[in-house]
Amino acid sequence: MNKKIKDVFYRKLQVKKSVVTGFVIMVAFASCSKNNEDIMAEAQADGLQSKNIKQGKLGGQTITYEKKDGLNFFQGDIVLTDQQLAEDNPVNKGGASFSRWPGAKIYYTVAGNMGSINANKITSAVNEYNTKTNTQWIPRTNQTNYVEFIFGSSSGSDGWAHIGYQGGKQTISLDQYISVGSVIHEMGHTVGLYHEHARKDRDQYVSIQWNNIQDGQAYNFNMYNSGTDIGPFNINSVMMYWPNSYSKNGQPTIKRANNTTFTYNRTGFTTGDINTINTMYP
Repeated sequence: MNKKIKDVFYRKLQVKKSVVTGFVIMVAFASCSKNNEDIMAEAQADGLQSKNIKQGKLGGQTITYEKKDGLNFFQGDIVLTDQQLAEDNPVNKGGASFSRWPGAKIYYTVAGNMGSINANKITSAVNEYNTKTNTQWIPRTNQTNYVEFIFGSSSGSDGWAHIGYQGGKQTISLDQYISVGSVIHEMGHTVGLYHEHARKDRDQYVSIQWNNIQDGQAYNFNMYNSGTDIGPFNINSVMMYWPNSYSKNGQPTIKRANNTTFTYNRTGFTTGDINTINTMYP
């Protein structure tokens, strides 16, 4: 998911992407006496005013998501099924995902309208998974459980994907200008990875800058407590948000816990990403 600052005025998920919209008056003019908890609470509450914003259960935890084009978007680019949102059984919490691919084999096909540019990026990303992780992405023949890469927007640089193994056909959507690193990111959701900034221990390592988040987008920065954190927090993870994700003013929405900025380039796997995937798929 490539949410650089240039996307501040670009609506992610033009076709079917992204958890989050809504209306919220952020505290740009708030009293200086308000602390970060007050700012966060206001941002979260006001964002629920949009008719497209819903609350549901995921792994036993109440979450906020956006209903858009008939799909349920969580944390910006993760698509949840109605079944996932209805499940409240601890056995379904699993590790980092709802369900893992049997035998670590992920069969895939590429839509005919994808075009050579994105098809080449998919090939590069598949090679990264097949050479560096225990998962194997295999071209589909007649398998009934598989992923289809579909074409999203001709002008965007984003993507979205279902989370974990669903059974049947599921989807990864890629925009025209998405990077190989962000293709790897979306495939990570398919493998079963959530976003790094949503880990339970994130506040030890990063600080969310609630004042800088776009109106109605604050709950993209909620922690997902029902997942399982594998390995140490990794600020350079391919699954990390950009420092300026959903920024409304060009300022960082995520800083290090010591309030300093960080530079993040999503180019591919870190060692931590590989270890996490291989822990999920031993």
